[in-house]
Amino acid sequence: MNGNPDRAALESGSDLGDLLAARDGDHEAGRRLVSRHGPAMVRTARRVLGRYGNGDGEDVVQEAFIAALTTGALPQGDVGAWLRAVTARKALDMLRAAARRGEQPLGFDGSGGAGPEPAADTGSARIDVLALRECLARLSPSDRAVLTLVDLEGQSMAQAAGALGLTRVAIRLRAVRARRKLARMLRAGRTESRRGRVPHGQEIG
Repeated sequence: MNGNPDRAALESGSDLGDLLAARDGDHEAGRRLVSRHGPAMVRTARRVLGRYGNGDGEDVVQEAFIAALTTGALPQGDVGAWLRAVTARKALDMLRAAARRGEQPLGFDGSGGAGPEPAADTGSARIDVLALRECLARLSPSDRAVLTLVDLEGQSMAQAAGALGLTRVAIRLRAVRARRKLARMLRAGRTESRRGRVPHGQEIG
């Protein structure tokens, strides 16, 4: 999207129309944005925050909405994807601030802070989802943010690169490496499960 959005995009009730109206002080437009995109933004925040996610996801979303309403930048494409990208950046900011303060992540509680457990047809499917969440929580914040945007949110490499302030080459390399780390952890977890043990690893950078 360029600096001159078309008339259809600015129609009352559209995402972009509501975003611009909310920036101008229309509280009802702001409430519509929160209603449509808030839950997905909370899920994004919790995925990036990992073991911090249960308590701070809503705070991150609040910061993301403040940023979205006070910047002069316009979304390049889908407003929802843009809001989730802003959320991911704010979640990384929170993790970096916590690291500077010397805080440690909270103990993993089995949910990974990623929201309600999706419905599954079999017990093994539920176990796989929990294993994936635990392994994601053990990745570094940067790796977790890349996989959240590209693999879970479905954003392109270019969109993720813009959201995280990286080049397309850098985001592609980080995604490849993060996927390899995640695959190794999942394989190790399956091996440990067959042996009757649950692995408890440290966050992997």
